[in-house]
Amino acid sequence: MPASQRDITGYCIVILCSLAFLLWLIPGNMPEHPGYGIPASLLPSVAALCMLALALAGLFRCYLTLRKDSQTDKSRLFLPAHPLHLPVFILPCALLMPAMSHAGFIPAGIAFMIIIQLACRQRRPLILVAVAVAPVLAVYATMRFALGVPMP
Repeated sequence: MPASQRDITGYCIVILCSLAFLLWLIPGNMPEHPGYGIPASLLPSVAALCMLALALAGLFRCYLTLRKDSQTDKSRLFLPAHPLHLPVFILPCALLMPAMSHAGFIPAGIAFMIIIQLACRQRRPLILVAVAVAPVLAVYATMRFALGVPMP
């Protein structure tokens, strides 16, 4: 399957899932709003709307790319994906939660971010450290101090 066809299929699936969330799952599974504060459905609805907007933007980008390619009449060659590409990303994701329970949130999160960056072929040490440390500390500070959620 060419990459453009795969992208279009993925975007259409995300659009359908977002619409299912917005029209059926979120309204059908949320408790009644008691009248004070914000309703429980606000955050899931905003997340589903963001997913929908990004999928529509991606679909539009694919349309523009295909249109440009058809106007220039160039054929593209797409290489098939390497069979180990997906497991290289899934294995660190599967090991993240056990690592958090044993080592804690900050060391496991930083190690996870570095492994994923190395899998994406990021080799600059400053970027490796900055992208690994900054989001992990920001999430930790937000969860622990702003929201009061105890972190492992």
